[in-house]
Amino acid sequence: MLENLRYIPGLFAFITTIIGLLNWSKLPNYKSKLFLLSVILSVFTEILGIYFPKWANLPNYFIYNIYTLVLFLIYYYILASIFKKYHNKIIAFVLIILYLISITLGLIYNHDSIGLEIIPEIYALSVLFLVILSILYLIELFNSSNILNYKKSIFFWFILGSLLFHVPFLPFMLTLKWWFLETETYGTTIYWIIIIILNLIMNSCFTIGFIWTEKKHNY
Repeated sequence: MLENLRYIPGLFAFITTIIGLLNWSKLPNYKSKLFLLSVILSVFTEILGIYFPKWANLPNYFIYNIYTLVLFLIYYYILASIFKKYHNKIIAFVLIILYLISITLGLIYNHDSIGLEIIPEIYALSVLFLVILSILYLIELFNSSNILNYKKSIFFWFILGSLLFHVPFLPFMLTLKWWFLETETYGTTIYWIIIIILNLIMNSCFTIGFIWTEKKHNY
């Protein structure tokens, strides 16, 4: 049963990717296309996460550590690009620089465990910066004329889906070692069920975004 559960998040991301590709014409520029790229990245990461240990007989933790770094950099760059207010763009780029510095120091400090475990501090910092930038975006959105068409913007659904996954998932990431105790198969199964539910919510938001979005609102 546990082995079958591992395939479901990747399946969700794959379905979302197909829907996104079918609505490719609604994504007019690199900012909106980067969003779809992040979903495609999730598909490949899920595949590698499942099959790499079987192929190489090595843990897959470093794959998810690299994935976290790349994924959140894409998130931050998209948010920085869609900000209209100059001071929000400055804040975004400052946070990106701080993120890169912090991650570099974190990887140096935890270099012995990069391939042996998922580093929760990296994920926690990633989510914190995502929340800050998302709040700035939402404040900017709700104080602009675009609020009347927010449901037609792919960026709104992208941010909503990302927050609904990463923020609730953070407590479980911070307690990852507890969930994956070797003797606690039941706890591990619950963990994967939580991941599946959160992935379903996130990909549902992304899918709605691809279907409802209009090209003119994605610049």
